Amino acid sequence: MRKLTGPWKVIVNVLSVLLIAFQIYTTARGPFSDIIQRSVHLSFVLTLLFLLKPPRKLKEGEEQHSVPWYDVILALLSAACCVYLVTIANRVLYDPLQWVSGFDKFASVALVALILEASRRSVGWTFPILGLAFLFYAFFGEWFPDIWGHQNFSFNLVFQTFYHNTRGIWGTMLGLSATMLAMFGIFGAILSGTGGAETFIRMGQRFTGRFTGGSGKVAVIASSLFGMISGSAIGNVVATGVFTIPSMKKAGYSNEWAATVEAVASTGGQIMPPILGAAAFIMAQLIGVSYIEIAKAAILPAFLYYLSTFIAIHLVSVRDKIHGNNEKPSIRIGEYLVILIPLAIFIGYLLSGYTVLVGAFYATIGALITYILNFLVVSKGNVKEVAKQTGHVIWHTVQGGTKSIVDMCGILAGSQITVALINLTGFGVKLSDVIVSVGQGNVFLCLVCSMLVCIILGMGLPTTAAYVLGAAVLAPPLITLGLKPLVVHLFVMYYACLSAITPPVCVAVFMASGLAKAKWVKVGGIACMIALPVFIVPFTFCYNPALILDGELLPIVIGLATAMIGVALIDICLVGYIRQPVKLVWRGLMLVGGILLLIPDYIISLIGLGVGGAAFLAAWLPQRKVQQAR
Repeated sequence: MRKLTGPWKVIVNVLSVLLIAFQIYTTARGPFSDIIQRSVHLSFVLTLLFLLKPPRKLKEGEEQHSVPWYDVILALLSAACCVYLVTIANRVLYDPLQWVSGFDKFASVALVALILEASRRSVGWTFPILGLAFLFYAFFGEWFPDIWGHQNFSFNLVFQTFYHNTRGIWGTMLGLSATMLAMFGIFGAILSGTGGAETFIRMGQRFTGRFTGGSGKVAVIASSLFGMISGSAIGNVVATGVFTIPSMKKAGYSNEWAATVEAVASTGGQIMPPILGAAAFIMAQLIGVSYIEIAKAAILPAFLYYLSTFIAIHLVSVRDKIHGNNEKPSIRIGEYLVILIPLAIFIGYLLSGYTVLVGAFYATIGALITYILNFLVVSKGNVKEVAKQTGHVIWHTVQGGTKSIVDMCGILAGSQITVALINLTGFGVKLSDVIVSVGQGNVFLCLVCSMLVCIILGMGLPTTAAYVLGAAVLAPPLITLGLKPLVVHLFVMYYACLSAITPPVCVAVFMASGLAKAKWVKVGGIACMIALPVFIVPFTFCYNPALILDGELLPIVIGLATAMIGVALIDICLVGYIRQPVKLVWRGLMLVGGILLLIPDYIISLIGLGVGGAAFLAAWLPQRKVQQAR
C-alpha cells in the first residue's frame, strides 16, 4: 500500500474512521435496506482502495506518499456511482427494469469496470479475466456450441441486473462483506491490537517449547490460533512468521522446513474451530445452516490436519536432533483473559442462537472492556496511561479493521460479478452436467474432478475467494449426486484452503519462503508432503459422515481412530524416520496401509491396519533391539 503523508493521510484516516463507525452503527441499530447498506459500504471501500493501493506492485524500497490524479478520479467516480444509487434506491426498488436516467447506464458500466480494477489490485488478474470472459459469454452466447450455447443477453438486461437489484453487484457476497465480515474484521483487528499474536506465541512456547522440536510446535500452536482471527493464510504468515521462522532456524530447522511449518500451520488456521475463517461465515449463509453446525463438523478434520503436522514435525525434529528449551515465558492471567473472554462472548452468542454479526459486535465491545480493565490492573490505576493505551488500541483497530474490510470487499465484489454472470447465463448448471457426465455419475470420479478444479481456481487467490468460486461452479453437481450440502461445501472449502500451499501458485508458501530465505519449490513440495493425509480426509468425510460428527458415537470413535492411525502411518512414510531411517519397502507399505485406513470401509480399514501395522513393526522392532543392546 501507499504510505501517504500530509493531507492525503488525513483524508484516508477520516474515511477509515467513518467506515468503521458506519459498520459499528449499522450493526448496533440494524443494517439499512440491502441496496443502501451495500452501496454505502462499497463507496467507502472503493474510495479507500483507490487511494491506498497503487495500480502496480511497488518495487522494493519504493514508496508513494501521495495519490496520483488518475486514482483520485477513480476514487471520486466510485463514490459517485455508489452514492447515486442511494438517492434512487426507492425508485429502483419499485421498477428495477427501467433506467432512471442516462447516468444509470454510465454508472452501471463504470462501476463494473471499477470493481474489476479494484479486485485486480487486491488479488491480481483472476477476477478481471473471469469477469470479462463471462461478459463476452453473456453477450455472445449463440456463438458457443452444444450445451454451452444460449440466447444472447441484451446490454440492458445484463447491466440492469448488475446495478438495479441484488442479483448483481449488490448480491450475497457484497452483502456479507457489508455486514457480517466487516464486523468480524473489526473483531479480529481489536484482538490483534490487544496483543493476540504475541500472546498466542507465548502460549505455544509455554505449552510445547520444552519438548523435542519445540520451536516448530510453538509455530503450529501460534499460527493455528492466530489464523482463526486473521482470516488469511498470507496475513497469518506475516503476523506470526516474523517471530516463529527465525526461532525455528535458530533451533536447527533448515530454511525450507521452517518455511514449510509456518505455511502449513498458517493455512490450517482457516479450518480451525471454533472461529474458522471468513469462508465458513459465507458457507453458513449460502447453505442456510448455523455457524455452530459448521464449526462442529470441522472439528475432527481440523484435528487430523494438525495431528499430521505435529507428527511430521516431531519425526523431523527427532531425525535432525532439534531439541526444545526450558524457557517458560510468563503469561499473566489478564493476558489470557484479554483473548479468551472476547472469544467466549463470541461463541456464547452463537450458541444462544444469535448471528455471527451480533456475536462479533458484542465480542468486540467485550475485548475493549477487558483490555481496559486488565490495563487498569497492570498500570495500578493510572487512568492517564490507560486512556493513552486504549486510544492506541482503538486506532490500531480502526486501521486494522479498515485494511481487513478493504481487502475482503475487494475480493468479494469482484467475485460477485463472476457469480452473478454464472447464474445469469446458467454456466453453473451446464458445468454441473459436464462434471457429472465426465464422472459418468460416479461420485468418486466427480470428487476428483472437483478437487482439481477447486485447487486450480484457488491458485493465487485467498481462501475466501477460492471458496466462493468453487462453491458457485462445483457445489451444484456434487449435490445432485446425493451428497449433503454441508459435506459438499466443506469439501470445496478444504481444497480452497489447501490451494494456498499447492504448487505452482501457492501464496502461503511464497510468503513463508520469502521470510525464511528458502527455495519455494522445495517448500511447496514439503508442504504437500505434510498435508498429504489432509488431501485425503475430505474424500473420507464425503463417504463417512462420522468424521464430521454426523452419526452414532461408535462409528465416530472408530472413524477417528482409523483416521488417526492412517495419518500417522502416512507421515512416517513421508518423513522416512522413526528412531532410525526406515527402509523404502516399509515406507511404501505404510503409505498403502495409511491410505486404506482412511477409506471408510471396515474390511478395507482392517486390511490397511494389518499392512501398515506389520510394516511399522518391521521397521520399529529391529531399531528397538539395537537401542536396548546399546
